[in-house]
Amino acid sequence: MNLSNINGLTLMPSASDNEILKVENEMNAQLPNSYKNLLKTSNGLYTEEGILIYGTEDIIERNETWETEEYAQGYIAIGDNGGGQVFLMHQGDKEKKVLIVGSGVMNPEHSDLVTSDFTQWVKNGFFYKLS
Repeated sequence: MNLSNINGLTLMPSASDNEILKVENEMNAQLPNSYKNLLKTSNGLYTEEGILIYGTEDIIERNETWETEEYAQGYIAIGDNGGGQVFLMHQGDKEKKVLIVGSGVMNPEHSDLVTSDFTQWVKNGFFYKLS
């Protein structure tokens, strides 16, 4: 995944397949392929607008903090907007949708759709506009 054309990103070194597999095993979850592809390019990142996409070093702790397994069963928190809202993706290798939900709610039923295509969202510089 090429991120060089997106302004305002702070990138990290790429994640290895072993680092990603370790996260999946520890969380007993299957990360979406589109998210794993980003991790292999940058193991976490943040934007000038305050969006943080979790890397393998943070994702387990963040999901424990947000109590994702309890309140958003079947989902994984992949990042947040720095303003109390969390980005969720349904677990599974083919999943592409990204939802946003308040961290105090963490229920996908109360979420808004950010994008139906994670990779396109990344390529668009993580821009989202909620209706």
